[in-house]
Amino acid sequence: MEPNLGLRDRKRLATRLRLEDAAVTLVLRDGLEHTTVDAISELADVSPRTFFKYFESKDAAILGLRQVEIAESELAEQCDRVAEHGLIECVIHLLLTVIGPPSTRLTMREDRLEILRRHPHLLTTQLAQFTQMTTEVTDAVAALVARDAHFAGGSSAELAASADLVLVLCGGAVRVAVKEWAEMNPTDADGAAEQLESRAISLAREVSVKLS
Repeated sequence: MEPNLGLRDRKRLATRLRLEDAAVTLVLRDGLEHTTVDAISELADVSPRTFFKYFESKDAAILGLRQVEIAESELAEQCDRVAEHGLIECVIHLLLTVIGPPSTRLTMREDRLEILRRHPHLLTTQLAQFTQMTTEVTDAVAALVARDAHFAGGSSAELAASADLVLVLCGGAVRVAVKEWAEMNPTDADGAAEQLESRAISLAREVSVKLS
């Protein structure tokens, strides 16, 4: 957890992480139908009323859908990588970092991918997050676009428009990569995060080349 957070914020973050962990644990153990808000709340040692202060539904807790937060250090790192690695790679990496939960559960991303494999209809809920991205995300992508030589000299309006288009392209590539992975029906989720990032980058680059 962030050391600069106040006590109240640290407690709220800890509660949210407990709820996410409980939701994922129950789905993997008992199945989606048997995972209820009451069961999640009980395992996380909070009341159902408290649950709804953090999540709109059990699906949101299972998938970790929440307010988007981008660390300044992460954005700065990706900005510095644009020239060497390319805009698409950096945007996709940033998106996957944002989507991933800040959890101490080391297998959280892989566990959620396994849940999506078992219950692919949840993709609709997860991918709806792309349409709910905050100004923080589009501003972050705009910052990355501004570091790409291809967009040098553009006005603020042009950079903003380009950022929106790049976000749609990269977000779509991530969506397709996740769907492909789920359809492969893998026996485990080991290394899935790295595979998804690599595949999403490849998809976005292929489309970009074909459109150029």
